[in-house]
Amino acid sequence: MPDMQQLIHYATMAPSGHNTQAWIFRIKQEDMIRICPDLTRSLHVVDPQDRELYISIGCALENLVIAAAHQGYEASPAPLSGNGSVDVLLKPVSYKAINKVLFDAIPERQSTRSRYDGSPIPKAELQKLSSFPLEEGVRAIIVTEPEKIERIIGLVRDGNNIQMNNPAFMQELISWIRFNRKEVDMYRDGLSFEATGSPHVPRTVGKLFVKLFLNARTQSKKDENNIRSSSALLAVVSENNDIDSWIRTGRSFERLALYATSLGIKNAHINQPCEVPELKDRLQELLSLGSRHPQLLLRLGYAKKLPGSPRRDVDELVR
Repeated sequence: MPDMQQLIHYATMAPSGHNTQAWIFRIKQEDMIRICPDLTRSLHVVDPQDRELYISIGCALENLVIAAAHQGYEASPAPLSGNGSVDVLLKPVSYKAINKVLFDAIPERQSTRSRYDGSPIPKAELQKLSSFPLEEGVRAIIVTEPEKIERIIGLVRDGNNIQMNNPAFMQELISWIRFNRKEVDMYRDGLSFEATGSPHVPRTVGKLFVKLFLNARTQSKKDENNIRSSSALLAVVSENNDIDSWIRTGRSFERLALYATSLGIKNAHINQPCEVPELKDRLQELLSLGSRHPQLLLRLGYAKKLPGSPRRDVDELVR
């Protein structure tokens, strides 16, 4: 029998927006796990369609499939109609069809939000990333052209101006920041100050800091510096723009992120141009995507590893 608890443990190490971990796992029988979206953890302002939530479901699914192969099981996902849940049937196989490189990278992968060291990624490794096998209808585009990067910096700046001048966006963001160790231990989710390289502070001090220093101008300057310190940008795009495509996007992105991790390459999201509808159209045009949809935008490069983001216990997530 598969070790269901261990499989779910690896699934929960996937990334999610604001580290909300908006997933629930149900063990349907001894050889089936159902992954369900936890809509009580939706980000209604930044992610009103739950697009990024379903992308995170795809990331968790990809980890589970890879971990199942490590245990000697073939995992066959079957999306359920309409609601974004996925049943994963586990079938024992006589061989371990595991990509050990990806499995070993699961606990090492992180969204590294610091500045990178500016070292170039070898062209051969960028080519490997851009051609890595992904889910049907999903494609990875590497961006290294200086002119395109400058225009993307402008889109990120415009995104910050739109999002961070929205009081509801800022309220939602602050609600998911964990300012100190006590909050991290209590919630085991959210954006910890530690994972962003900031010191722990009392919540009252942290909220005051955010109010005084976190705004569109300062965030845009930080994002610009971070992008310029990176080696390349990566866009993950899909042919369609529905729940199934979002889950496929998540599986594909996690696969890319794990492979990049195995190469020592860090990544961090700069998703503003994918989150704001009018900017998404401009990014679509900039990248010559035609009717394809930019779902995720990331920067790639080399940096020191930061402390990992917290995760809730498996027992809390199995219902």
